[in-house]
Amino acid sequence: MTKAYRGEEILFAVTIPDEESGETLVRPFNQTGGSKNISADAIDLDTKDLTGSDYGKVSQEISLEGIITEGDPFPDYVENAVRNKQFVEIYEINTRTKEAEKGSYMISNFERSFGNSEFATYSLSGTLNGSVTKETLTTIPDGAQNNDIATGTN
Repeated sequence: MTKAYRGEEILFAVTIPDEESGETLVRPFNQTGGSKNISADAIDLDTKDLTGSDYGKVSQEISLEGIITEGDPFPDYVENAVRNKQFVEIYEINTRTKEAEKGSYMISNFERSFGNSEFATYSLSGTLNGSVTKETLTTIPDGAQNNDIATGTN
């Protein structure tokens, strides 16, 4: 019997430079959503002999949303990366298999929202620069350690 995936079984992580170890794989705390979109332009062929289409430019975009949480280095890191025109290495992780796909993304949009009587949130959109690679992780980075952190109750 096959088992369908739930959204929480796929998560995203980024590599953040670390003075001690070089870089650390960090899972943004309290992710609420994420998606990947792969699209291709079509090159149309229309002659007296045949018609058809072929692949043109292929692009991949990623989006990620979450709740801004105390102690999470992700929002500040991404915001600084955009300001400094730096690419961000993002992993898409299957938590069942620990298989991951990673790529270097240009962050085209990073937004922090602060609505009254709502959690502060972030959203990110990025476009793949180059290609992706696959790897199997030995561990999945920890997220928020305590649900009380997200709600502000101690």
